[in-house]
Amino acid sequence: MHGRNDLDLVRPLFRTDWLPDGMTHRTCASHRGERSLIAWEGPLTGPMAGSRVLSVRVGSAVDTSATHRGWRRGPDVSVQGRTAQLCADPNHGHTSLTWQHRPGTTVTVLGTNLPAPARTLRRIADGLVWTEEPTRVPFLAVAPADGARWETTVVDWRDGRWHRARCGYRVIGAAGPHEDLTVGVVRTGTTAAGPAVDAAPGGLGAYRVGGPGGEFAGEVVALTIRGLAALGGPDGALALAAAVRLVGRPGDESTWRLP
Repeated sequence: MHGRNDLDLVRPLFRTDWLPDGMTHRTCASHRGERSLIAWEGPLTGPMAGSRVLSVRVGSAVDTSATHRGWRRGPDVSVQGRTAQLCADPNHGHTSLTWQHRPGTTVTVLGTNLPAPARTLRRIADGLVWTEEPTRVPFLAVAPADGARWETTVVDWRDGRWHRARCGYRVIGAAGPHEDLTVGVVRTGTTAAGPAVDAAPGGLGAYRVGGPGGEFAGEVVALTIRGLAALGGPDGALALAAAVRLVGRPGDESTWRLP
């Protein structure tokens, strides 16, 4: 486990008290210095062209003149007692609401193909609940590869129930912008117990070991050569996946643990 300093709780955490009907798929992520939520209506695999999509990002300040170049600036609105900037890109169905939650921290709520987008984003923004509880996961702690430090936690929900949860780690000394490996669990449905490998010839990819009954599997993903080496190669990745265990009641989020 990592300490509160690693979680960078200078950035406020949040949860939503309302989402539009039909958005039963969502992904919540906690990165160093950034929290995000993406929700959508449509295929399990992710948003498609024409899908209704909503995202909330809390992180460092952004330059909307650069990220929203060519968008139409709407009237400023009040969100939780602060002034928010409303922008729209009607050619692509995007609408955004951006404000400074506190010095150095910006919140952006972005919607795509939403009905009454300005009103919908305002309702979501006003309903954000701020908390210092970081993202929790439904699996017990396991020691990642030696020399790896926590970088991100991501939990996916599909049709209203959690589908995959993982923690990402960066190997100390790695120069890349993202994590080198992830450790977690995935809901596999009727997949048989035992090992399964979905990796490229060089070894990068997913290593899963299903438990009895086959509904869940421990999952380790090697994202870089450095990450694969830190895991001890494919055999080490499978051994770590086999060591992942669920909490006692994975369907009850109150029993989940801090990563």
